[in-house]
Amino acid sequence: MKKKPLIIISVIVVIILIIVLNLTQKETREHVEVTIVTKGNIMSVVTASGELRAKSQVDISAETIGRIKKIYYREGDYVKRGDLIIVLDDVQAQANRKLAEAQVKQVAQELLRGQKLFEKNLISQESLEKLQLAYESANAQYEQAMDAYRKTKIYAPISGKIMKINVEEGETAVMGTMNYAGTVLMTIADLSSMIAVVTIDETDVPVVKVGQDAEITADALPDSVYKGEITKIGLMPITSLLTTEKVTDFEVEIEMSDFSPLLRPGMNVKTDITTNEKEDVLTIPIQASGKRKIDDKTAETVFVVQNGKAHLMEITTGVSSDTQIEIISGIAEGDTLIIGPYRVLSKIKDGQQVSFEISEEDTSSQSYKVNPRRIVRALKKRI
Repeated sequence: MKKKPLIIISVIVVIILIIVLNLTQKETREHVEVTIVTKGNIMSVVTASGELRAKSQVDISAETIGRIKKIYYREGDYVKRGDLIIVLDDVQAQANRKLAEAQVKQVAQELLRGQKLFEKNLISQESLEKLQLAYESANAQYEQAMDAYRKTKIYAPISGKIMKINVEEGETAVMGTMNYAGTVLMTIADLSSMIAVVTIDETDVPVVKVGQDAEITADALPDSVYKGEITKIGLMPITSLLTTEKVTDFEVEIEMSDFSPLLRPGMNVKTDITTNEKEDVLTIPIQASGKRKIDDKTAETVFVVQNGKAHLMEITTGVSSDTQIEIISGIAEGDTLIIGPYRVLSKIKDGQQVSFEISEEDTSSQSYKVNPRRIVRALKKRI
C-alpha cells in the first residue's frame, strides 16, 4: 500500500524532468531556416516614371497682336521647315510699313539736298548732322515696321507633324510679355525620334549616369518594351510637397533607340535604368544580412552555421537587388547561411546552437534586379 504513492510520485518527477529538459533544449537550440551560398547574376536597376516627348517639339506663339486671318494646315498634317502655316491680319502692319517707307524717302531727299547745300557752304555742319540723324531715325522706324509686318506671317520653325492647333480663324492672337505667356497657336513635333522624360529620387542621382541603358514601357502598350539610353540628367531639382514630406526629384532624359508609331508625346511611361550588372558572383538573400556589433564596431554581418552553431561573420557587400546582395568577402561559396525566420534571426547570438532545414530557394545561379531606394529601406528596417 505504501509503494503506490511512491510510484505515482516517481512518475510525476519523471514527467517534470522530461518537460524541463525539453524546455531547456528549446531555449538552447533554435530552429532556423538556412540556404547554401551560391554564385549568380545580379543587376542594379533604378525604376522611374514620366512621359514621352518628341525629341524636337516646338510651341508656336504669336510675336505680335493680330486677328488670325488664315490657318493653312490641320492637326496631323506634316509641314516642312519654312512652310507658311498661319497668317495674321496685316492691314495695320501694312499701313505702318508704307508710312515708314514714305518717311524714309522724304528724309532721304532732305538729306540729299542738305549735302548739296553744305557743299556750297549754305548750311552749317550742325544742320547737316541733324538731317543725317533724321534719316537714321526714319530707317530705324522702317525696320521696326517691317519687322511687325513680317511677324504677321508665321512659318514652321522645324519639320514635323502638327500635334495640336489651339486657335481658330478669326480669333485674336496675343504675344507674350514678362507677366503673360501669350497665345500658343499650335504645337509641331518631329516624331522621327522620341525621348522619355522621367523623374528619379535624389538618392538615385549618384548612381544614374549619362550613357546607361534603360528599358521603357508605355502604359498604352504594356506588352512592349523599348530600349533607350540616358542622354541628360537635370542639374536643378524638382521639389514638391506631398502631405508633410518634402520630395526632391531630378529630371532624366532617355533617348529611345526604337519605338512604335503608335506612341504619342504625353503618354505615361515607366523605365528601368540599369546602373550596374555583374555575372557569376556570390549572392545571398537580402534578409540574411544586417548591421550588428562585432569587435566593438558596427558592421554588415551574417550568421553562418558551423558544427551546429551560429557564427557571426563580418561581410563586405557590393551590388544589391530587391532580393539579393553581392558578397565580396567574409563568406565563401558552399557556406550554410541562416536566412530566417526574422524573429529568430533578430535575437540569435554568436555561438548559439541551432537546428535547421536547408531551404530549396537560392541554391542555383539566378539573376536579380534592384531598386536602390527599396534596398535602403529594407536595410534600415533590419538595423
